[in-house]
Amino acid sequence: MQQTSPSRDPGISAPTPPPPTGGSGPASRRWWLLGIPLLLAAGYTGYLIGRPAGGAGGAGGFSQGQSGAAPSGFGSGGAGSGYSGTRSRTGAAGADTRSGSGQSGAADTTSRTVTPVTATTVKAGTLTTQRSATGTVSSAQTSSVTARASGAVSAVPVKVGDTVRAGQTVIQQSNSDLDLSVQSARTALASAQVNLATQTNQTSANRGQLQQQVISAQAALQSAQTSYAANQRLYDIGAISRTDLDTSSSQVASARAALSTAQNNLAQNGRAGSESLRTLQLAVQQAQISLSQAQQNAAAARVTAPFDGQITALNVAGGEYLSAGSPAFSIVSSQRQVSFSVPPSEIATFPVGRQVSFVSGQKTYTLKVVQNPGAPTNNTVQLVGRFVNSPAPALGTVGAVQYASAVGKGIIVPSTALQTDNNDSSVFVVQGGKAVSRPVTVIGQSGGQSVVSGLTAGSQVITEPPAGLLDGAAVTTAPSAQRSAGGPPAGGPGGAP
Repeated sequence: MQQTSPSRDPGISAPTPPPPTGGSGPASRRWWLLGIPLLLAAGYTGYLIGRPAGGAGGAGGFSQGQSGAAPSGFGSGGAGSGYSGTRSRTGAAGADTRSGSGQSGAADTTSRTVTPVTATTVKAGTLTTQRSATGTVSSAQTSSVTARASGAVSAVPVKVGDTVRAGQTVIQQSNSDLDLSVQSARTALASAQVNLATQTNQTSANRGQLQQQVISAQAALQSAQTSYAANQRLYDIGAISRTDLDTSSSQVASARAALSTAQNNLAQNGRAGSESLRTLQLAVQQAQISLSQAQQNAAAARVTAPFDGQITALNVAGGEYLSAGSPAFSIVSSQRQVSFSVPPSEIATFPVGRQVSFVSGQKTYTLKVVQNPGAPTNNTVQLVGRFVNSPAPALGTVGAVQYASAVGKGIIVPSTALQTDNNDSSVFVVQGGKAVSRPVTVIGQSGGQSVVSGLTAGSQVITEPPAGLLDGAAVTTAPSAQRSAGGPPAGGPGGAP
């Protein structure tokens, strides 16, 4: 029986027998077992490299699909497409894949924006501003002195520009008649004083003599009365005659008359002396008045300075005639002052004694208000301040009078904190970590600050609200940026904590 070969497809070639090996025993299987851990390590390394930063595995939920990294350097990783927690490896050459959900792998978080701001703790106070007014230096006193008497000018001991003291002679007049009047008055006074003294002495001497006469008359009367009493007793016993008794009685009457005369003389002398003395005393007083008048007339020939100051004009020279009532010279006081004007609304802040500054060039002087302001003129009020210290600027110096004026009382905030909407103003305050809008009324502004009402002291006001900041927005303030209001406004927003 003829044996036939099995039929085969012409398009399929016979398999090539494997090449001979040195052995297919345990050694080849050992290399294969060592390769498996290497492949797993390469796949895990690829997974770690391809994993997004911060991405979480889908433990207990949906996970993000990762591309599988080819552990041996070839083959593409398959896209994750499974449910959470499902992990598979597919693809050629042991490609590593992670199956994920079909949803986004982003973490489920709530988005919240916190805006960093700069805040300041506001305080209550009075906001002031510096104001300036133009002032001119002038003299506190000016006088044109006239002559009180007529006469030729004998001397002018000063010149224009000299500084003189009160009472110092500026112009001396020569008048011999006035000098003679003074001398005559002195003589008359001396004569009256001598007459008074003489009469006083004479009256005193006469009084002594008359008093002695009264004493003698009193003694004679007492003696006559004693003799009469003795004779009366003798007459009663018949020792003497009636004629002797009558004679004794006549002696008593004579002594009594003599005493009366002496007493009358004493009294009359006293009255006469008093009248004479009074007349002489009046004469002395009149002589003193005449002398004083003559001295005043003579002194009028000296034209003197009425106060301390500087001579600005001399109207006569030596040898000229100066009539009474004619201008002799002009003088301005040494005390300098500055006149300036302020608005009527500020008058209440300028009591007498308030000090302000006067600036001229590079120098600053201190002025003190010395008089109450008058009525407003042209919507301003004139004030006068005198220099506290010397030396003062020259007359006519123009400078600036600088003073602080109150803008208003209230809560002082940086002007950069104000938000305006039409005619309404508001500020943002930090409260509970949020920016809260508070309406305010602006009282006044000055120097980058505003005084407002509608806030309470101690509030934290955002100094420079960022553009677009909304009421209720979450904010944070840097501790180093928090400060109290009162200085310049705070700087820009601080960084996030």
